Amino acid sequence: MTGGSGGRGASAPVVRSVDAEPNGLADLVGRIVEANLDRRPERARLLRPSVVELVARDADVSVTVRLREGLAEVANGAAGLSAHVSVVARAQDLLDLAAVPLRFGLPDPLSRSGRSVVRLILRRHVRVSGMLRHPVRMSRFLRLLSVAG
Repeated sequence: MTGGSGGRGASAPVVRSVDAEPNGLADLVGRIVEANLDRRPERARLLRPSVVELVARDADVSVTVRLREGLAEVANGAAGLSAHVSVVARAQDLLDLAAVPLRFGLPDPLSRSGRSVVRLILRRHVRVSGMLRHPVRMSRFLRLLSVAG
């Protein structure tokens, strides 16, 4: 992860790893965000000040994604109380969250996979803190991370 492709100009958004050796989740999240920004440059508008924490509890690994205009920084470890949104889930559920179709920036309950993710959240298998306080930040991050159609 070093930043956007040369074809988008000098103001291209940058995705940067904070750590010299990012953990597997940090590397994956950074590469997904970078690929999405390369593939869909209009997603750069989603880079607004936010801190999102992702924890894969079964893999005992976490990352913090700090967003601001033109920059996404991905760091090993959890931000704790400073995160606007925190998602704690099994690693596979985090992958499912990135792959689920979205409606208004949230999992689409009209699709089978969207209902499955909503069910995981309602049953607290996927714990999302800050979703009610920061729904816009949550929506922006999910759209930035989404690999769905």
